Amino acid sequence: MRSKFAIGALVGTALLFAACGSDDDSSASTEAPVTTAAPAPETTAAPAPETTAAPAPETTAAPAPGELPDLSGKSFTFAGFGGALQENQDAAWFKPFAEATGATINQTDVGDLAAIQTQQDAGNVQWDVVETEAFTVDSNCGTVFLELPDLDRSEINPTYDTNTCGVPVVKFSYVLAYNSKVYPEAPTSVADFFNTEKFPGKRATANGPYGGLIETALLADGVAPADLYPIDIDRAYAKISTIVGDIVLGESFAAMQDALAAGEYDMALIPNGRALNASKANADIKAVFTNAVTLYDNLAIPVGSPNVEAATAFLQYTARHATQIALTERFPYGVGTVGDMPVLDEAAAGFFPDNYADVLLLQDAAWWGSNYDAVNERWLETFAG
Repeated sequence: MRSKFAIGALVGTALLFAACGSDDDSSASTEAPVTTAAPAPETTAAPAPETTAAPAPETTAAPAPGELPDLSGKSFTFAGFGGALQENQDAAWFKPFAEATGATINQTDVGDLAAIQTQQDAGNVQWDVVETEAFTVDSNCGTVFLELPDLDRSEINPTYDTNTCGVPVVKFSYVLAYNSKVYPEAPTSVADFFNTEKFPGKRATANGPYGGLIETALLADGVAPADLYPIDIDRAYAKISTIVGDIVLGESFAAMQDALAAGEYDMALIPNGRALNASKANADIKAVFTNAVTLYDNLAIPVGSPNVEAATAFLQYTARHATQIALTERFPYGVGTVGDMPVLDEAAAGFFPDNYADVLLLQDAAWWGSNYDAVNERWLETFAG
């Protein structure tokens, strides 16, 4: 899913791979930002040819013009994760919003916390809406990110509504994707990532602790899902050390997706959207969702944003279930809102996390917000050299 990667290389910031997302595609782009303006249908986000998504439906969440403010002549800059995720956000979110309001939306994919704080320290904030990990907004709401007490949050799922600064979006799961031709007897849980006796061979994970491996290690060591938090860091890394020689650290989720499909390794902890893409290239790729670590992003406005009015209107737009579903029906990540399920084709439905809600493991964003640095330090020690 996601362009956020290399988490372990960052200090104090858990850069999520995704989009997600996704969730989403290996490193942040340094090219000029993309602009989406009304009525500029030819403008798109930076293309990501190495990733694919479910065929785009014809409908979008474009509201009637009267439902949103007139922002003609105004603009804001969105900093996301790039790749296929942002390409689909452009089609499902940015273009409809621009057409309905007259706003111009500039886009980039360089939105990590350290960069935001550097801009704020210099008194030159360049981004107005940032997509980042939920725990980053939870930990910095009111300091780095602007509080939005008047935002209508009535359609937001209370489970994910953990701060007054962000809008929860792009829910995704780190599934155990595997090659069913290599393993005719299928794994039954993400914990089987650690079962090298029954499922031998190389296995890949993201190069950073925030990609599900820590929780998966404890599950494999016998910890019940309900007892995972607070995480026993020593126990988790002790379990990881037992198979460290079998683990491949992926360079990016795009590379992991392609390598899994090509048979360079036989299983991987990878975002569900990336697993779907791998299955399109290789029909033998399947996914296990049982106890898959599941998390979500936030959209938030940095303190010092020069375009708060337009940015706030956009966050209100994304707080609507219809808006979030429009993205899901193009790219099968979950939503942070409540309402009807999306209409997905059969292939996408099989990799859609909300279809497995009863067996997913929701990551504790608050714990990670308080403990990321300590976990990352141990990660660097464990995988050094």
